Amino acid sequence: MDLAKRPQPLKVLVVTKNRAVQRRLSQFLGIVQYHVLQAADAHSALVAVDAQCPDVALLGCDVAAADEWELCHILSQRPSAAGMFKILMIKDPDETQLHEALEAGIDDVLPEPVGCGELLARLRAAARVLEYDRRAREQEPLDAVTGLPGRHSFARRLNTLAAPTSGTAPRLACVVIDIDFFGRINRSQGVAAGETLLRAVAQQLTRLATGDAFVGYLGGDRFGVLLSGASDLAAAEWAELARAELAAAKFKLGETVWQITASFGIASGDVALAPDIVDRATQALRTAKSSGRDCVARWGEFGPDADDLAPNRLFERATARDVMTPCAVFLRADEPAGHAIELLHRTRLEGIPVIDGDGKLVGLCEQHALAVLPEAHYESHRIREVMTTDVATFDEQESFASLMEFFTRDSRSLTIVVHKSRPVGFVTCNGLLALPQPLTTATLAGDASYRDSSDYLLVPDVSPLAADRLA
Repeated sequence: MDLAKRPQPLKVLVVTKNRAVQRRLSQFLGIVQYHVLQAADAHSALVAVDAQCPDVALLGCDVAAADEWELCHILSQRPSAAGMFKILMIKDPDETQLHEALEAGIDDVLPEPVGCGELLARLRAAARVLEYDRRAREQEPLDAVTGLPGRHSFARRLNTLAAPTSGTAPRLACVVIDIDFFGRINRSQGVAAGETLLRAVAQQLTRLATGDAFVGYLGGDRFGVLLSGASDLAAAEWAELARAELAAAKFKLGETVWQITASFGIASGDVALAPDIVDRATQALRTAKSSGRDCVARWGEFGPDADDLAPNRLFERATARDVMTPCAVFLRADEPAGHAIELLHRTRLEGIPVIDGDGKLVGLCEQHALAVLPEAHYESHRIREVMTTDVATFDEQESFASLMEFFTRDSRSLTIVVHKSRPVGFVTCNGLLALPQPLTTATLAGDASYRDSSDYLLVPDVSPLAADRLA
């Protein structure tokens, strides 16, 4: 059973009135791929803490020490700042200032002016402390927010049920529950309201889980319920009842009354399946969420909706229009060649269609063909002199298979998609090859090198060159 949290970047809040220091640190932390938040006063800092729950706060002495360390004392009592590591940035501190800072809840001190190398070292140390605290909390029997058994207690309960004392093979059902669009609560009402909702949902589920049912909190906005001895049908009936109860309930969060929905995934079987049952219920939960949310799905209940979802048939019905990149810019044959070169440079396209007065395709200006044109000829040469008329074209209804066949036998890397002789888009060989590849946040961005400091926090591995940019 894999209940581990996904790694996530370290969130750092920079709080100082010194705008130059604010910009310098924020720029550097952004370069090294940290999640950076900024605040220039105590009020903005508290707003940022409630909205984003940063892992580390870099507090300038100009804000932190004001009004007898009031900000530090408030953060120590703030639920959204629970566990946050606080580093004080201070120049030439004396013994009294250090004592006051530690009494106010400061965890570490960083001398000013802040060196980038030392800052990274302190942040790594903070990450280790935060990870230690997180793992220690996971060993606690009850979650502090919901009052339910936590992830590890849930796993221990599952292991206990998987080892029956009798020779029989009793049944076990697992229900995994996810509050739909829970993030909107934190964003619009604040973290405290989100925690209030989690407690209320935990109480509802506990009330509904009678008999030997075991309710646990799996982290985030997710709950798990183990129903010992329950069949698949009985678990589905319980989940449907819980879904309807949650949808009908009204939760008061501050001055606002909220109604929510939740998605449910179910898996059941003999206790011998216990090691896989949470993963199966989680897969069923994904089915429920992809089915529109606010519903119950059982593991294995739904297969692929059509044969064309098989990996080797994904694009069987696709046409050129489905996979093309729409044409956003065009060139005219009588325009200067320099205009085409400038436009290609700005758009970074491999080629731009050339059209006549009726918008019909007459040629193609390509990067490699214009690269050999001397700069002195940019204005004297017209586009008609440098464009190619040997353009591969496909009708927008042409099949995907035809496109693949073309790029297999032809050395050209680009083809134009047309409708009634007018260019409507283009297709590149590399673009077609990339279609089946998973799209991630890193697909369209530069690569970043990371080093795992823990199972929970990712700390960038920064080269000396990057550190020196702002040192």
